[in-house]
Amino acid sequence: PSSRFEMAITLSRPLVLLLALLALFISLDGLGDRKLANPDEGRYSEIAREMAASGDFVTPRLNGLKYFEKPPLQYWATAISFRLFGESEFTARLYTALCALGCILLTAYCARRVFDEETALLSGLVLLSAPYFAALSEIVTLDMGLTFWMTVSLCAYLIAERTGNERSRSRWLVTAWVGMAGAVLSKGLVGLVFPAGAIFLYGLLE
Repeated sequence: PSSRFEMAITLSRPLVLLLALLALFISLDGLGDRKLANPDEGRYSEIAREMAASGDFVTPRLNGLKYFEKPPLQYWATAISFRLFGESEFTARLYTALCALGCILLTAYCARRVFDEETALLSGLVLLSAPYFAALSEIVTLDMGLTFWMTVSLCAYLIAERTGNERSRSRWLVTAWVGMAGAVLSKGLVGLVFPAGAIFLYGLLE
């Protein structure tokens, strides 16, 4: 067991680097190759485009009409992407791709903190190789943003529960609440209900 652990330590740094590079490549490669699909990709991208064009980041609009069906976090992120890098299919999908990359790296980091480096590598590679996850990373929907912020919340809570230092534990718990807030701003109250439900059930078991 000791020699296997030492080998995992030796291999971990290049493998983590490879994992990050693969995730970045898969997340960003080909984002602009396809036209935006209807209805979701066109709708969410157009709302962000109008927000970037008008400079009004308070009131989302679709074809000039006020649109309050969904929370605004992804509109804000995509509007900023449009302003920084121009309007294209690539910049419309950039936020969801970066959220997917963040999920992979957060999962690997959390597994390393909670378990060990070998588990971190395996969990990151499993998520990286999941076909449905990879597909959602290149589609303009709210689901990948929701997934990222709920991953922030869950990972921060798991790390907090295994942290002995009280100050560090408090910071991780605050990070978990920030993750829930980001999830709510991504897709509504489901971003609070799901993490809170998981934490509640964990509390009952413990």
